[in-house]
Amino acid sequence: MYQGVKGFVAGREGSVAVSVAVVLVVLLGMSAVAVDYGHLVSVQSELKKAAEAGALAGSRFLVPYIGTPSTPDWIAGQNKATQTVQLNRADQQMLTDCQVQYGYWSLITKTLQSAGIIPTASHLPAVQVTIAKAAGQNGGPIQMYFAPIFGVLTRDLSARAAAVISFPKGVGAGALKPMVATKTIINKYWNSFDPLNPGQPFQFKLGDGSQAEDTMWSTFKVDSNSNAYTKELILNGNPEPIYIGDSVYLQPGARAVDYGPDEMGKFINQTVVLPIVDPATLVEKTMAPILGFIAFYITGYSQGGKYIEGYFDKEYTIANPQGVGLPNSGVPSTPNPPKLVY
Repeated sequence: MYQGVKGFVAGREGSVAVSVAVVLVVLLGMSAVAVDYGHLVSVQSELKKAAEAGALAGSRFLVPYIGTPSTPDWIAGQNKATQTVQLNRADQQMLTDCQVQYGYWSLITKTLQSAGIIPTASHLPAVQVTIAKAAGQNGGPIQMYFAPIFGVLTRDLSARAAAVISFPKGVGAGALKPMVATKTIINKYWNSFDPLNPGQPFQFKLGDGSQAEDTMWSTFKVDSNSNAYTKELILNGNPEPIYIGDSVYLQPGARAVDYGPDEMGKFINQTVVLPIVDPATLVEKTMAPILGFIAFYITGYSQGGKYIEGYFDKEYTIANPQGVGLPNSGVPSTPNPPKLVY
């Protein structure tokens, strides 16, 4: 009897060993899946972030528009997207390869259309970036750690992102200074550069009265020629949102104090945003429709000369855009910040 029980126990020791072996295999497999899956998720995230950075940077460089008629600067956007991607890493390696496409993003179909189409209000200039780790791309596919036990040696990964650039249909309260700029003055200086420093924008005087078509003071939607009210608008901007197509009052005359250190001069070394109007509307005591918005960087001012000096700031984006829209034909405009759409 005793010998029989002892033999039975001995037999059970063998079954436990088998069970332990099976459990170890299962645990090893789960560990393999967890480690390799975590690695794949981490690299996928790195690729996605690099693609998004490239798309955002590239879409921003589509502006300012070039040529006649004006079109997005596709090549500048493509080059900037590529350069930005190459500043990023994935799987502990610098990225070297990416596919950059450009064209118009359809807000209806949510797809990238050809740059050769005639865009409508539902098409926005876009840059799309695709990055892959696969054979011949960015160091090849992902090497697996434990999955080779099950015959899986490598895994391809890719990520895609698209970003658009758009132009504001309006600006929020406080965004504008009460001076207007005209299409004429913008077209004259938008693509002008300092002859002594070709990489720097050309600086000019705005408001000195030497050119009748350049600027005029505006009190926006309130007809007031009050000194106090003008100062209030200079310091605090438009009291309510203003949209393209809205008409604003233009006021005659220019007070020297408006260009002094406590008013427009207070914004030296800063970028301000001005509404754009047609030069034909610059007549005393009238209303003018808004065509768009332009950013102007102030480098100097003169109270006696009645002017501010500076240049159009092409790097600026409007911080609080109201909706999206295409730029008006023939009017360079300050864009919204780029936005990811994929």
